[in-house]
Amino acid sequence: MPDDLNARTRNSTKLKIPGPQRTTLSMLRFYRAPLTFQQRIHHDYGNIVAIGQRNRPRYVFAFGPELNREILTSSDTFEISSALLKVPKHNELGQLFYHNLSLMKGEQHKQHRRLMQPAFHHQQIRYYEASILNETKHIAKEWEHRSIIDLNLEMKNLTQRIAMKTLFGLTDEKQIEALGKHVHQLTQSILWVTLVPIYFPFTPYWRALRQARIIQTILNSLIEHKRKEVKATDVFASLVQAHDEDGTALTDSELIGHAFTLFVAGHETTANALSWTIFLLQQHPQAMTRVIEEIDGLQTDEDITTYVRSTSTYLEHAIKESLRLLPPASIGVRVTHSACQLSNYHIPANTQIFYSPFITHRLPELYEDPHRFKPERWGGIKPSPYEYIPFSAGPHMCIGWSFAMHEMKIVLTILLKRYAFTIQQQTPITPNLMMRPVKGMPMRISPQRYSFKRVSVKGTINQLIDWST
Repeated sequence: MPDDLNARTRNSTKLKIPGPQRTTLSMLRFYRAPLTFQQRIHHDYGNIVAIGQRNRPRYVFAFGPELNREILTSSDTFEISSALLKVPKHNELGQLFYHNLSLMKGEQHKQHRRLMQPAFHHQQIRYYEASILNETKHIAKEWEHRSIIDLNLEMKNLTQRIAMKTLFGLTDEKQIEALGKHVHQLTQSILWVTLVPIYFPFTPYWRALRQARIIQTILNSLIEHKRKEVKATDVFASLVQAHDEDGTALTDSELIGHAFTLFVAGHETTANALSWTIFLLQQHPQAMTRVIEEIDGLQTDEDITTYVRSTSTYLEHAIKESLRLLPPASIGVRVTHSACQLSNYHIPANTQIFYSPFITHRLPELYEDPHRFKPERWGGIKPSPYEYIPFSAGPHMCIGWSFAMHEMKIVLTILLKRYAFTIQQQTPITPNLMMRPVKGMPMRISPQRYSFKRVSVKGTINQLIDWST
């Protein structure tokens, strides 16, 4: 057996991974049109593709469940990478962005995940239901005198407010507005910080550091408050109070990093998922009709919470199908710790490895009619953890996935029961790498009258969704 293994290893070093040679041009195409780029290289080259290969591959794209399993379970070989995160590490910005579960490795990751897990237990999530209900009803009330909204922007505002209540337990409107404003200003400037990391008064980098300091001051104050508020049920309070059997607890810096990451990643990805689910339902009248028929009889908050706690509802199927077609994290990245094997190929150390939920979810051998929106498919399939990965898989699977699903079901139940959504005719709809609609999602809203029709739209979405019936 060792001789066979050595022979395979020797042979693999002779195999050249297929893929385009021009690294810079290929990666520019990837960042410009990440979804269609993945489709094209998968079609042209297969399940494993190298970018730039004169001396060694610079980047490797791996597609499909078997490669997902290999990459996501072998965390010692395929390490967490910060390749898509381009901020300085050793200042206030780094303290916010790098002290978080998604970038931790080994024993540190295991310990922190163990400390954080109770905050996302099913029973704990029920404490958050009232805040989700109240904030969703609040935005539904605000829409009463409006006829056109940017759905994605409205969903961001809603999920941000829900995060403020459930994550931080904030009730003071001034506090909510202040923290939300500073986080928004910081995240909006990250691209410019990456491109122009120059510390000079009033540059984007200077402004970002200023916002980071303000956010840290706010969160430090909250930590002190939560240490005294022993009966609080919000996520941040749970993290502040969490400790191992030996008394080990999270440091203030770790608490700030975890809270910031949960807030930014959680509300942004959930807002995008909500936007796409409403869009896809609105564009598929039969599916929308089935959802409305299912939720029409729900009258009270208790009716709604009982409904969303149940499984295998058509609404849940619609959310799962939306996450399949347009997963909020369309691509993930790892880096090889040392030289290794992937499929039949030798991969050098320090190679960036991209795996793709987006492509995996569209493989015809896994999903019939993979480019069509068919919520009903979820009544008869149960894909493996590596065939369906909207929240990743393995040791670094999203810790808040159950909370996110619960939140989306409550929000959609309330909004779809009350409002009809119609995308404006010929709107360009194009998702970016983070599955955000780059030009927004303008929707006409009206009281729910149970009449639905598809509308013609422009943009990349027409290359990603099969609209045939």
